[in-house]
Amino acid sequence: MSVRGGPAVVVGAGLAGLRCAQVLAASGVDVIVVERSAHVGGRLHSFTVDGFVIDQGFQLVNPSYPELAATGILLDLDLRPFAPAVEFHQGGRRRVLADPRRQPFLALTALRAAPPAQLLRLGVLLARLTWTPAQRLTAGPDTTTLEGLRRTGLNNRTIETVVRPFLRGTLLDDELSSSWIFSQLLLKSFGRGRPSTHPEGIEAVARALAHRSGAQVRLNATVNRVSPHAVEVDGVTLAACAVVVATEASDAARLVTIPAVSWHRQLCWWWSAPRVAEPARIRIDLDDPLTTSALDLAAVAPERAPRGRSLIATPTISGTDSEVDRARASVARLYDLGTSDVELVTTTEVTRALPRVAPPFVSVRGNHADGVVLAGDYLTSSSIQGALVSGRRAAVAVLRRLEGA
Repeated sequence: MSVRGGPAVVVGAGLAGLRCAQVLAASGVDVIVVERSAHVGGRLHSFTVDGFVIDQGFQLVNPSYPELAATGILLDLDLRPFAPAVEFHQGGRRRVLADPRRQPFLALTALRAAPPAQLLRLGVLLARLTWTPAQRLTAGPDTTTLEGLRRTGLNNRTIETVVRPFLRGTLLDDELSSSWIFSQLLLKSFGRGRPSTHPEGIEAVARALAHRSGAQVRLNATVNRVSPHAVEVDGVTLAACAVVVATEASDAARLVTIPAVSWHRQLCWWWSAPRVAEPARIRIDLDDPLTTSALDLAAVAPERAPRGRSLIATPTISGTDSEVDRARASVARLYDLGTSDVELVTTTEVTRALPRVAPPFVSVRGNHADGVVLAGDYLTSSSIQGALVSGRRAAVAVLRRLEGA
């Protein structure tokens, strides 16, 4: 289906743009997706270095996201889940905070992490979030994540030694100044699913969605300007029945008028080490908060590293390249290795890794500007779920326009 002399044109082949194209194509609309880079996925990009499959920024996939399930691509993806536990290291000791529903014995070891009454409060909080509908979570008043945690009755020790070390890597926020509603939605998703990786890296998610969308995708295409019914691509104007700008916010601002968006940055060191035989779970170094976590991706996806090697990712939100030796020492400490056993494969840096989500949380922002439709996680929430939801909302807006044309 096409009107006004052309197909719908979606600018940007990230998750938001691909989900928009998928919904439009399923409704019988002709769709062209144009993408500036040489790959689909936007910030979900993977590449190979010396046999290691590296992601452009540390990212995991949570299959519990409802919109991800709605795309149908989970049937196409060989996702490998990690253990539902977090291992904290401090002073030569380790303690494990586990999901008691899946690993009851390990959950008992967390009693050393905080007083039992505090851990009970934390458990009640996580259980409540798991089963509370998202609509109810977004309906209440908002505050910062730090204040929200305090209001649940968690004391400073529990927050500083258990909750903050985990959330800072998820939110990319050292101060826990992000929206408490947004943090509750993230914790809810962790309670319902197990973060996973793919043997081919995070970009496999975008490739699967591109395949499912059925849309024509043009890569290495530079968009110079857009209007409600035309897109200029590499100097050639494409007529369109509707135009959707589905790039990340900073790129969208070059094409349409939108408010400024503030970003969180992430740098990640990727390490090679002898294959680690211990459980595949996130590790957090409480002795040195330089890195937010460490995770051996090859523990569940050995295809991501050469035979006999581990691929350990250590993301940081405040570190710099000059602190690489400090990060290496942390990996050696967390995995009981010598520093000479830990070899740097490469470093990735994403200066616009996640849009900041400050309180008050707004679950639905306007998705129109200068006569075109917008899609992107900055309009919903900074997550795979948010990007996909924004793409579907954009498609619905286009369909309504076409019905009224």
